[in-house]
Parts: sequence; C-alpha cells; structure tokens
Amino acid sequence: MRILFYGYEYPPLGGGAGRAIKNLFEYFSKEKDITIDFITTSLNNKWEVEKKYKNITFYKIPVGSKKNKNNYHKQSPKDMVLYSINAFLLTWKLILKNKYNFSHFFGFPGGLVSFLFRWRMPYIISLRGVDVPGYNDRFKKYYIFYKPLSKIIWHYAKYVTANSKGLSDLAHKTYPNLDIKIIPNGIDTKKWRAVPEDNKYKIFSITAGGTLINKKKGHEYLVNAFALLHKKYKDTRLVLMGDGKCKKEIESLVDKLGISDVVEFTGFMQNEEIAEILPKFHVFCLPSLSESMSNASLEALACGLPLIITKHGASDLILKENGYIVPFRDYNQIYEKMRILYKNKELRGKLGLKSRRIAEGLGWRTIMKKYLELYRDIK
Repeated sequence: MRILFYGYEYPPLGGGAGRAIKNLFEYFSKEKDITIDFITTSLNNKWEVEKKYKNITFYKIPVGSKKNKNNYHKQSPKDMVLYSINAFLLTWKLILKNKYNFSHFFGFPGGLVSFLFRWRMPYIISLRGVDVPGYNDRFKKYYIFYKPLSKIIWHYAKYVTANSKGLSDLAHKTYPNLDIKIIPNGIDTKKWRAVPEDNKYKIFSITAGGTLINKKKGHEYLVNAFALLHKKYKDTRLVLMGDGKCKKEIESLVDKLGISDVVEFTGFMQNEEIAEILPKFHVFCLPSLSESMSNASLEALACGLPLIITKHGASDLILKENGYIVPFRDYNQIYEKMRILYKNKELRGKLGLKSRRIAEGLGWRTIMKKYLELYRDIK
C-alpha cells in the first residue's frame, strides 16, 4: 500500500507530534508492504526531498525560517496556512505521478489538504491537541473559524483517532456523535530504560523531563513547590530541560525564590541526551494546565520514575498507582507529594517499578499495529 502522510513537524522541529511520527516511521520502515510519502516542513525554508528510509520519502516544504533553535517549537497560524497551501500544491503534483491508497493527516493544521483531495483518496485524521477546538487558548480566536471547518473535515474522514480519551472528549464538544478511536502515544522501552537506585544521582533530584518551558506546562507551580521542599531538605535539586518562551520568566522566579544554586536549566537537549540522564532522577513532576498525552511523562514511565502530574487527557492511562495526581496550580499539594517521595526510598522504588510495567504495555510496536489495522481495513 502507498500512503501520503502529512505532519507539520518532525524532529528537531516541533514537539510531541513530531516525535511520535519519528517513532512510528522507525517501525513502518520495517514493513515491506508499505511505501510512505511524507509531507512535512523544511528547517531551511527550502523545498527539499530526502529518503530517510528505504520505503519512506520526506518532502520538506518551506513555511519560514526555522534555523534559530528558539523557533523550533513555535508554530504560528501563518506557518500553518503556508504549510497547507504548499502541501496542497505538492499533493497535486504527487497524485499525478503516484497512486495512493489513502492519506493520513497527523496533527495540526487539521487535515484540510486531505479533505480537499477526498475525491482522489480516503483519509485518516489523527488528532493531537492544537487541532481540536478549545485545546489551546493561544488559538482561541482562530478556533471560531476553524471549529465549523473541522467538523466537516472530520465528518468525511474514513477514521478519526485521538491520542487520549480526554482529547476525544474535547473533540466531541465540536462533533458529539463522531466515532473516534483512541490510539495513544507509544514509548521506546529499549531506548528509555530504568536504572537501579544505586545508579541514580546522589542528591535527591526532580525533573519535568524534556518538555517545553511554557505556561501550559505549569513550571511556575513546580518551581514554587520545589522551593518549599528545598527550604526543609537541603540535599535536593531541580533540573529543567529544554527551552521555551517562558524560560526567562521561570529563571526570574527561581532567582526571586533564592534557589538558583539548586535549580539547573540545561537549555535545548537532544532526545538521546535526555535518555541518558532521565533514569538517574528520583521523581518526575509535570503539573500541566492542559495536555493530551505527554511524551515527557511516557519517557519518565519507561525510566521507572514515580510521577507527580495533574489530571489531563491521558492521566488515567499513565497513572495507575505509580504516583500522584495533584490539583491544577496547587504547589502546596505538589510539595506534599515531593516530601512523601523524598522521605520514602522504598515507596519510590515500588512506584518506579509500576511505572516501568505500564510503559512496557505502551511500546511503539503495539501502537503501530493499531494504525496498521486501520490501514489494512481501508486498503
């Protein structure tokens, strides 16, 4: 089967959706009966063609300069419009040359191109977050126009999937009777591994993993909670990986709280670098204000860390007696859970083992098979 696959982002560009596509492609590349033409964005603002795998060709289209690392994770409405226009033009050229069984649109800008070519091939829409009206307040004014359009696009799709029940529930506010199949994010349990307690950092260390530093992720509540912990227990530290538009704001908060010497900002890190150090931490804490399914949380699961998270779209899937749910914006509750885990090494070990077991049930091979079931049904 030949698939036309759309994804605005692919590492190093973008966040969770791009990383999910990358992991899926590593498994799709081993499927002998699949050929994929992938339309994504160009890092160099140029039209590019690259064959990363024997059966997967990358078509990279320009949407504006992405050379600055600070711009890797930013997608504006203008970027999405440019992507849609250029993807439409490229699709027209490709369908004149190749016959596709179907197309698969993964994430924003929401599948408009697949919808416009529905007369030529059926399509699958995979909802990831921003492409669902109401998910991100930053796009609130655009959702007014996008909401009725998304309902039409979803209606004509052969299948619509979402990466969590929470995201599915949000999509149902736009289209109540839509049949949405839940296919969660997966995790590479070979790359992300747990280590024994003796191999962890000597100082009690907390992290939010490799996630963007922005308002949505709740870093200010994490920092405030850690400040309370460190005030009582001096052998503690917090490590914040990655960049983001709120990094300077969080750095200022750290300075204000007087904990600069025990809070480390690593800056941008490659996924492979994070995989090396994440298992050495004692606790993962990400008090997000909204989330569909956090890749950072999945990575922490596979590394055998206890989790402290807020209730979001996939929290029921990744938190099963392996950590704590805390209320939104409540840093006192976050501190209390940190304190419990700091005091109880044996408890940390038990929760960490449960995290690893949950991760082993969410391997990317398992997730890929769920997509293959849809693919072969369409074919």
